[in-house]
Amino acid sequence: ISENGMYGQRGILFNSTIWNAFQGTMIVALCCAALAGTIGLLVGYAVSKKRRSRWATYVNNIAFLPYLMPSLAVGVAFFIFGSSAGIFNTYLLLILAGTVKYIPFASRSALNSMMQLSSEIEEAAVIQNISWSRRMTRIIIPIQKSSIISGYLLPFMTCLRELTLFMLLCSQTRIITTLLDYFDEMGLYAFSSGINLLLIVVILVCNALVNKLTGASLDKGIGGK
Repeated sequence: ISENGMYGQRGILFNSTIWNAFQGTMIVALCCAALAGTIGLLVGYAVSKKRRSRWATYVNNIAFLPYLMPSLAVGVAFFIFGSSAGIFNTYLLLILAGTVKYIPFASRSALNSMMQLSSEIEEAAVIQNISWSRRMTRIIIPIQKSSIISGYLLPFMTCLRELTLFMLLCSQTRIITTLLDYFDEMGLYAFSSGINLLLIVVILVCNALVNKLTGASLDKGIGGK
């Protein structure tokens, strides 16, 4: 259905621009969660193993640095990088920027979970000559499954609603949050409100599904029980 008051836009459920932008957001959010969560897990593990080392403190501070930087400043840096590298307005640039920005969330969650894990458990596995990869997949990750999954969930949820970081890196129709901003600028508040509701529903459903299937939840990623 098209009306002049809607600037030729079809309804939300039949609007290919909206669903393409939503698909792009899901791609970026899933990739950012996978990369930031994995890097954060490794950082948290390394820092917890060498917690008394000066280098561990240095690595932890570097991993937390992007959180202290304004999203707009990170966006400008990646805008310059993306323009010079020829990857402006691509999912690759959005994924790189999002991964760097969300590493602090994942690393903090992973560090908290690793600090709660007794070192004797892994030491016993080392005595048995169990490799690092098997220790991670068979011992550490299963024990701290909920907290580790929360370390992936937090970047995913944050990326779904990110605007400031991505607004300089892609066109307004590339992902759903920049499209929402476009509809706001055009005065199509019904569309922007509908997209906002869609994001809220997706976030709640994803959190509920992960909580139901794994026991993980956002509150466990930020210090909850």
